Amino acid sequence: MKRRLIIHQPTNFYSNKYRYYNIFFDNLINKLSEIHDVIVDRYQKNVHKGRVNIELGWYDDQDFYVEMQDCELIIEDYDTKETQVLSVADDLTPASLDLQFYDNTKKIFVSQFIRDKVYHHVAKENHHKYYPWIYFPSNEYDLEKYYQKRLQTDPQDSRMYFRGETATRSILQHFDSNVFYGGSPIGGFHSYVNELMNFKLGLSVAGRGEMCYRDVEYMALGVPFIRFQYTTEFLEPLVPNYHYVSVERPDDLRDWMNLDRLGEKHHVDMIVKRYMEVKDDMEFLNFVSKNARTYYENYLSPTASVDFTIKTMGYEI
Repeated sequence: MKRRLIIHQPTNFYSNKYRYYNIFFDNLINKLSEIHDVIVDRYQKNVHKGRVNIELGWYDDQDFYVEMQDCELIIEDYDTKETQVLSVADDLTPASLDLQFYDNTKKIFVSQFIRDKVYHHVAKENHHKYYPWIYFPSNEYDLEKYYQKRLQTDPQDSRMYFRGETATRSILQHFDSNVFYGGSPIGGFHSYVNELMNFKLGLSVAGRGEMCYRDVEYMALGVPFIRFQYTTEFLEPLVPNYHYVSVERPDDLRDWMNLDRLGEKHHVDMIVKRYMEVKDDMEFLNFVSKNARTYYENYLSPTASVDFTIKTMGYEI
């Protein structure tokens, strides 16, 4: 059934290409506009500086505002007032929390969905409105080109590899250079990927949220990666030792406020132990990388992520 939809997604010329999720929102809105009658509410002068107030169209006789970030999107059905939220924020936000109390709000999709954390902040009677979702690469890169290059590469370095912000990832200081290579960014995605191509195994370390852009990029590039078992859930589950090399999560890292990026030496020892078990098992590593790449193709690639989201929200015809 064709619907009349209002889509709120605050952006401006500073933020609209900042991360891939901004480009995903463009693609999602374009696809929905092909299917439904869509009015788009987007430009916000100061959204690159922080949250902005967005007016929803729920009521004819009063104003109703919600704070949003550029990593969030809200869809209203103009006729039924049914509302759904998509949030790629690293943490729970006013847009993902404040709307829970209203009957108009039907579904809230959270990329960094840690069930204990969500349920801690959400009233029990509203738990049913909250769903895990998907995640994205850091920006719009030709990942397919690099994947094809990876297929033609015979990586020789068996050390774990990671590059990214190190100031908030204190766990990295405990790795020995015999088993780990990397650290801070080396400048530009092209340089990063060309270096990554030489390594058999990526290391996944939480960023501000547990799920990191690097994880999706590993999957897209066909690079197997090792990490503590996710506490973050995804709408289509990522299976330990099927989509990634999993390290059993210790009791002192099970709390959602204690992500692995803050891990200590004994946590690194657990990762290294699992690494030593798999580093030369190319049959297993190839098995994991192929499964992860298939997951990316089915749910996280540019076209699939849009189609999967539209189907999940019930907006397909």
